[in-house]
Amino acid sequence: MKAAILYDSSAYLASPLKDRKDLYQVDFTVVLPNDEVITESTGETHLEEFFDEWMQEGTPQPKTAQPGIQDYHDAFERIINAGYDTVFGVYLSSSVSGTFQTAHAVGQEYTDQLNIINFDAVGLSVNMEQLIKQITIMIDAGKSVEEIKETAAWLNEQSRFFIAVEKHDNLIKGGRGKALSELENNSFKTLPVLEYISGDTPVLTETYRTNKQRNKNLAELAAGYQEQYPNHKIQIGIGHTLSEDKALKLKEAIQEVLPEHKIDIRLIGTAFCSHLGRNALSFGLMPKCEVE
Repeated sequence: MKAAILYDSSAYLASPLKDRKDLYQVDFTVVLPNDEVITESTGETHLEEFFDEWMQEGTPQPKTAQPGIQDYHDAFERIINAGYDTVFGVYLSSSVSGTFQTAHAVGQEYTDQLNIINFDAVGLSVNMEQLIKQITIMIDAGKSVEEIKETAAWLNEQSRFFIAVEKHDNLIKGGRGKALSELENNSFKTLPVLEYISGDTPVLTETYRTNKQRNKNLAELAAGYQEQYPNHKIQIGIGHTLSEDKALKLKEAIQEVLPEHKIDIRLIGTAFCSHLGRNALSFGLMPKCEVE
């Protein structure tokens, strides 16, 4: 087996993982209110300019577009030309995007040349990164296709993914905040947390009055999650929309209850910054495979 991984850009991978030669990415694009189309990015300067120019109150919301059909064809052709015979696909949750369905449909045209195994991620951001990371570990360890398929499916099923936003109007306008509609006219400032549930739109789990209260509860959730998997180490990841200070405060809260755990912090790129707004966080939990 010579395996590659194909994924969409909402995973927001960081180096050194994203630099692997066996990883192939298809990109989301963003249509700005002036009709300019840009490829999303996690560059800090790019995101600063994006927020300053296009995410101000009264400015029409930028629109996101999933990778096009030709993007998948091009990726599969590159993978074949590089000599791979197997592809593990990891795509943004089908609850909020059609990337998984498009990848599956296009992949049907290459089944005579590639063994394609697709995973419909529970969420995006650190959730997708965690799954991709575990698949690379198993590939490097020489695990069989079936072993990787079975283990990765289990990891995906066991994972949990949340988003915490400070302003929910962009999510509602973008069609991804159905669960927040009840809060739209709430005169009290609340900090909602939504969980991505497989096969459903994001579900409102709780609202908080302060970041400190929210961080404490998410930290307790992480500790409880580790207790569910006494025979596994777990991955903990935090994504942020150009709000590293808030990500670090959540990390500190988690480390108070799980001091030995490594916690990854990642930027979220343009496409989902446009939906989540500034100062939003993503929060992902997933067991680790038993291969080191």
